Amino acid sequence: MISKAKEYFYQKEYDKALNIFLKNNCLYEAGLCALLIKDEIRAKKYWENSKKNSLGSSWGLIVLDFINLRVKKTPSFFQTRAFLEVYLNLFLENDLIEWAQNFVSCCETLVRANPESYKFIGRSLYANGYLSLAITFCKKSLQIFYSDPEAFLILSQCQFLVNDLKESLDSINKTLNIAPDYFPAQVFRKVIIDKISKNES
Repeated sequence: MISKAKEYFYQKEYDKALNIFLKNNCLYEAGLCALLIKDEIRAKKYWENSKKNSLGSSWGLIVLDFINLRVKKTPSFFQTRAFLEVYLNLFLENDLIEWAQNFVSCCETLVRANPESYKFIGRSLYANGYLSLAITFCKKSLQIFYSDPEAFLILSQCQFLVNDLKESLDSINKTLNIAPDYFPAQVFRKVIIDKISKNES
């Protein structure tokens, strides 16, 4: 039954998933489904009553505050690492844009919990096509972790997609200066050089 609930969830049939999760007393998962159908009251109720997966449920309650522009509690390092991108992706994929904006506007609190939060936000924005914002957050991340090859790679990919090839090549070169054997960066550098060569021919 749980596998069927997960299948419904990934198909974005959150009402059906919610009913199965509830029948199986999976209150954290039920709360997430309730949130994604914009039923904040039920989401809060399930998360407050959830003893199982308290890490996820307490994160959910923090998110409920964030999407309403309230900052009452700072999440833990592990909560931001486990859940930040997941929730931001879900908001963006389900066109909950105002919630995504409000969630991201609480980024300073998230960064206090986990300094990598800027990168997590940047990676999620990149994956969902918000390239200019992703560039901004990758650059914020690099102000903290100035030798993070992954942040440079994401930055380079965003710059490539907005056709800023010179900056993209510069960013990927920085990635490879830090981590010469980073295979995704090696592959992507060839893609950039190929496009530059085609543009010059």
